Amino acid sequence: MSLQGKMAHSSDARGENSIMDGNALSVFRENMRRKYQEIYVVIAPPRCSSTAFARVFWEHPDINFYCHEPFDQIYYKHASLIDVLKTLDSPLDLEPIKRQASIQHHRLVVKEMTFQVGEYFPVLQSLATQPLVFLIRNPLLSIQSRMQKLQEGGNDPLFPYRESGWGDLLAQVMQCRQLQIPYLIVDSADFRNFPSAILQKVFVRLGLSFAESLLRWQSLTGVALGKLGGEQAHWYQRVLSSTSIEPANEPVPEITSFPERGNFREHVCECLRTYELLREDPRRIVPYD
Repeated sequence: MSLQGKMAHSSDARGENSIMDGNALSVFRENMRRKYQEIYVVIAPPRCSSTAFARVFWEHPDINFYCHEPFDQIYYKHASLIDVLKTLDSPLDLEPIKRQASIQHHRLVVKEMTFQVGEYFPVLQSLATQPLVFLIRNPLLSIQSRMQKLQEGGNDPLFPYRESGWGDLLAQVMQCRQLQIPYLIVDSADFRNFPSAILQKVFVRLGLSFAESLLRWQSLTGVALGKLGGEQAHWYQRVLSSTSIEPANEPVPEITSFPERGNFREHVCECLRTYELLREDPRRIVPYD
């Protein structure tokens, strides 16, 4: 039976009230588990280097497929959950763009933004077969970067608070703690400045081998990420044209550089408090013990 046949959903064109039968979701999850030997899930607020982090996974010979932010279409396009599941069921085949590939394994990496998945976090989390990986980055840098990218695209740089991603991130980590769902936390600055030390530890915890060769790749053209068409193509230009992980040497802006309008500066301060709290999490991967 097709996914459409297994799901009941609203006829609303925006898909806002899409309903998935719990049993149908279980069937989809079981099918994904049969299809893939392992499913790895990476979640982060925007501009926390999560695409660069996921790029390393692309090079692993045992990882064959990648799904980039399947829930973006729910947040931005008001799509239905069935559309998300279709995206998850048709990920990017990595074999044509990687140097080594294994025909003995069938493994998938899913990368998502905390605010885009939002209330559907339990759906995404339930697909993971290994600990979730949450990425964090100094919000002074991540929020500044998001503002710059929005401005480059001709949009208002003062985005809705939720789109900073930090409120949803904290809620998702707290849910993992409460339900004893295994997870890891990686600071963007750590993995960019100490890629070998961090990624070797991460891969061990995910049951993957590690080699220094994973940290180098060929630049790519013509690869579309996400389901928003070309709207965010400029957001990924740097990582797709890169050939390795770039060090975290961006100057950290002062808090006073953020506007006060709409209490935006106070929101940035709140995100900073969440960041410092999560840096103290014992599940955070640090470069050296």
